[in-house]
Amino acid sequence: MVSETGNCLNEKEINEIYSLFDKFDGDGNGQLDGEEFQRLINNMGVSAPKEDLDNMIKEIDGNGSGTIEAYELIDYIERTSVLNFSGDEIMEAFNLIDHDSGGEITLDELTKALQSADVGISSQEVNVIFKNVDKNGDGNITFTEFNNILRGMVNS
Repeated sequence: MVSETGNCLNEKEINEIYSLFDKFDGDGNGQLDGEEFQRLINNMGVSAPKEDLDNMIKEIDGNGSGTIEAYELIDYIERTSVLNFSGDEIMEAFNLIDHDSGGEITLDELTKALQSADVGISSQEVNVIFKNVDKNGDGNITFTEFNNILRGMVNS
C-alpha cells in the first residue's frame, strides 16, 4: 500500500498493522473509536490524557469520521515514520539525548530527554522502553541500537 506521501511500508509491516488494528477493533466494525484507540496506545506502553488522544485521533482520521480506519493508521505511520529521516537527522537526535557525548545513551539521559519532551510517561515506562532498545543488555543504548529501533529493523 502506498500512502499519499508516496512512501511504502513492506507487506509484512502492513500485515502487522492490520493484525494489531483488528486486535483492538473490539466491535469488528473496521474502525477504532476513542476507547479502542486508547487500548491500542496503552498496549504500546504509552499513556496519554483523553485530550491528547482526541487530538491524535483527529490527526490520524483522514476522512473526518471521528474514528480511525486501518488505511488511515497506515497512512499516518508512513507520513510520520522515522524511516523518512536521514542518517544525519537520526544522529542529531541521538546526540541531543546523549548529553555527556559519551557515544551511548544512559537510562538517566533517556529519562531526562523524555521528561523534557513532556511525553507523559512514567519512569516504569521509560525503563521498559530502555530495556527494549538496549538489545545487548549492557545498560547503554548505542547509536546502532537507537537507529535500529527507530527504523523498526530490530525484528526484521
